[in-house]
Amino acid sequence: MNSRRVAVLLCAVVLIFAGVRKGSAEPAAEDTNTFAAADAQILSEVRDHSEAMQNSEYLGDAIGPRLTGSPQLKQANDWTAAKFREYGLTNVHLEPWTIAHSWTRGTAHARIVSPTEHPLTIASAGWAPGTAGVVRGPVVYVDIKKDEDFEKYRGKLKGAIVIAQEPASLSPPKPDEPFSEVNRPMQTPPPLKGQPVPPSPFAVLMAAARKRTEFYKQEGVAVVLRDSNKPHGLLNMTGIGGEKFEIGAIPTAFITGEGYRMLYRMQKHGPVQVEIEITNSFSDKPVEVYNTVAEIKGSEKPDEVVILGAHLDSWDLGTGSTDNGTGSMAVLEAARALAKRNLKPKRTIRFILFSGEEEGLCGSVKYVEAHKDELEKISGVLVHDTGTGRVLTLALHDNYQDREIVDQVLEPLKELRLLEPTMMHMSGTDHLSFNEVGVPGFWALQDGAEYNKAHHSQSDTFDKVWKDDLNQGAQVLAAWAYNTAQLPEMLPRRPLPYRPSADAPKAEAPKPDPIVEMDTKILEQVQSDQAELKSNMKYLTDRIGPRLTGSPQLDQASHWTLERFKELGLSNAHLEPWTIANSWMRGPATGRILSPTEATLTMAAAGWSPSTNGAVRGGALGLAYEKLEDLDQYRGKLKGAIVLLGHPREMEAPGNPLMTPWGEETVPVSHPKGEAPYVSGEYRKIRMALTKMISDEKSAAVVIGSEKEYGLLNMGTYSREYQPAGAPVAYVARENYRQLWRLLDEGPVQVEVNIEGKLSGKPVEVYNTVAEIPGSEKPDEVVIIGGHLDSWDLGTGATDNGTGSMAVLAAARALQKLGVKPKRTIRFVLFTGEEQGLVGSRAYVKAHQGELGKISGVLVHDSGTGKVLTVGLMGNYAARETIDHALYPLGRAKEVGLAEPTLRTEGGSDHVPFDEAGVPGFWCVQDPVDYDKTHHSQADTIERVRWDDLTEGAQVLAVFAYNVAQLPEMLPRKTAKKGSD
Repeated sequence: MNSRRVAVLLCAVVLIFAGVRKGSAEPAAEDTNTFAAADAQILSEVRDHSEAMQNSEYLGDAIGPRLTGSPQLKQANDWTAAKFREYGLTNVHLEPWTIAHSWTRGTAHARIVSPTEHPLTIASAGWAPGTAGVVRGPVVYVDIKKDEDFEKYRGKLKGAIVIAQEPASLSPPKPDEPFSEVNRPMQTPPPLKGQPVPPSPFAVLMAAARKRTEFYKQEGVAVVLRDSNKPHGLLNMTGIGGEKFEIGAIPTAFITGEGYRMLYRMQKHGPVQVEIEITNSFSDKPVEVYNTVAEIKGSEKPDEVVILGAHLDSWDLGTGSTDNGTGSMAVLEAARALAKRNLKPKRTIRFILFSGEEEGLCGSVKYVEAHKDELEKISGVLVHDTGTGRVLTLALHDNYQDREIVDQVLEPLKELRLLEPTMMHMSGTDHLSFNEVGVPGFWALQDGAEYNKAHHSQSDTFDKVWKDDLNQGAQVLAAWAYNTAQLPEMLPRRPLPYRPSADAPKAEAPKPDPIVEMDTKILEQVQSDQAELKSNMKYLTDRIGPRLTGSPQLDQASHWTLERFKELGLSNAHLEPWTIANSWMRGPATGRILSPTEATLTMAAAGWSPSTNGAVRGGALGLAYEKLEDLDQYRGKLKGAIVLLGHPREMEAPGNPLMTPWGEETVPVSHPKGEAPYVSGEYRKIRMALTKMISDEKSAAVVIGSEKEYGLLNMGTYSREYQPAGAPVAYVARENYRQLWRLLDEGPVQVEVNIEGKLSGKPVEVYNTVAEIPGSEKPDEVVIIGGHLDSWDLGTGATDNGTGSMAVLAAARALQKLGVKPKRTIRFVLFTGEEQGLVGSRAYVKAHQGELGKISGVLVHDSGTGKVLTVGLMGNYAARETIDHALYPLGRAKEVGLAEPTLRTEGGSDHVPFDEAGVPGFWCVQDPVDYDKTHHSQADTIERVRWDDLTEGAQVLAVFAYNVAQLPEMLPRKTAKKGSD
């Protein structure tokens, strides 16, 4: 990984939105400035004057649970309508729709009566009928997984108490994993154009449930008991009346997880008799229920609408405070804040509190039906409905066409630290009703915040509401709604998927996908070749060792990898030469503090540093600067000084890049804690000015503090284009560097340093190693996978970037062994000169200018030994959906579990020159593990390699290369920036 990346990380912000495509709804710069000003008001209003908690308390405690069709839900409709009016909204009204039956919970009692007696805690499922008094029957475990299994139970279930789920263990409990919804394997991408929508897993489950229920009814089952699957006596709840609110076929109840597991265990050892009584009641006739609706009228396009939504109904074991009182009160608070600040959105913002969600999104479905003639005027919908946890980001439910615009809509909300928007889809919230008719429907992806325990249980009460997180959700809703309402155009729409008519001929059973079959073989082949991967890695690091650009060791590595490619039988294996001005050989570097105390300094010469030509002594001069003007105070003072370059700052380790707020840097090295970095342009100006000052004023030496602890050194170069630096430069251990600055704070410090380094004084030829598997149909079109073979020389370059290079070699080995015949050529490139500024890959791009238009895409592995979490697309919005399809087999594979691709940018690896040239250039986003410690340090040795993670990286490279080579067309390129050639 390139050292300049680290410098930029410490002192520069990556401009995330550089090169973003222009979309029809993309806001102009003045619009985003307006967003920021309005958003600041919105966030302030909610933060300082929120009424969300007091409203949540009233809803949960004073009104209580809100079953669809109940008096409490109607009370909540009326109360929320009154609050909307109080807050100054317009067109406040209730929109009615009808259910077949309301349902009122009665009592439910159960106990085991033999072979011993145990009380059981149960609660009737919604819309379940009661029993005919007390019923007693045997417990029968019904294990039906396929149609043939029904026959095993025919004639054996009359009067039975049926359990039908094999219970999972509740103890020890699974630890809550932060961001588990984000850090998960990618979901199935939507069908390609012309392909039918596969049946949803939920629909498949419901169809199977209906079939079982009909069988139970025919067989005379007395009661069905369902596992709550929650610990500590918590019950679960759902309904069995379906979306039509019909009377359920069989008395059904939920039983505590502990009670269910007792029954399951006991029935395996002999007969178990249970006694149950359930009393429920239904309305005799249909009941009218309501959605609550209110608006802030648009000032310019009032007929175009942005919708914020949540559902007001709930189950009734608790008070429905987090499902979904929190969502409803966040919507109400968003409405209050927008109205209070008297913001005048261009489009109408409509607030809808749906009912009937818990029985199958019924209220939102009815809303869509009632407003079918207005759907074309609805720009987008955002629903809040997964508890009290803070909103992590927005989930766009496969609306790829809106991603770039949503990024810009959310850009002013940096203080909320939202994660990257996701394409994740979910079938269980009211946004789906809109999405299925072509309206962009999004949902708030939230932190779990005890949701799995409280959800549908007696624990869903007001005390589970988290104040700060609830208010943050209201801030997100309000700002999103306002910013979306201000866009120049409505949000773009995704074409509705192909849905064959009911009378269309049934499609043939899907045939095995040859690409998926090959991917399986590739994964298996890479895994089976792990021993060869280890052997190659050991040879590279132990026998060849560190590989400075221009060194004999790098030359040896280039020729050795060439021979490995040839041994595999790859085509067109060759070395591509390019030239550097000087090679450089490290000499010893020593230093010591002479006064006011004596101490030895741990040092290493920076790359391409000239020698001091013996020991030099001088006063230490610490340069502290944040902006270019700060350098003026040091002009004329550098001659003969030992210059300390920058005040030491407190550092923090990198985190999981998928859990890093969108727009923040994710380079896996330590970075300054709590300090705003310079913008990149300012940093470059400072660096150029410093370089000139040091050279012009003839500093005796320059000392740079390592950002690593425990005596680990960093390494980089302070020169350009393989020329000698303007003064002798060395890195010093962080502990020494802090001591120097502490002493300087108290008075003068004298230092002696001796830095040795030898430059060749003449150009040296170096090489990129290249090999191919030729394409069978489009051999002139190319997919490249790459890593860099060069390294720094304090360690042996094992994880930077021996791992990436050997992963490329392992991918080539697997593909070649399998005899793949890709449509396009797959090219394997091991670059050199990466550590001095991506020089080898830039030389490659320059030498191949004529064929750049035929390179479909490039993927580079260069962030250490950690597991490849996903692929970074460098802001290539156009390629996102295509890449999802290409990579999904890696998400489905348990041994890989690739997460959803990210549009993050990363500026310090060999994909960048391709990206800058317009070629889709991507990077492997990896788990940082110990990369911040090993990177460029003496700890970068083979002991740090994680073999299983490295093998997984090779699997990702190989599958990416093959699947992208098999695509019908080359990968889409970024749309050129406005005004570019």
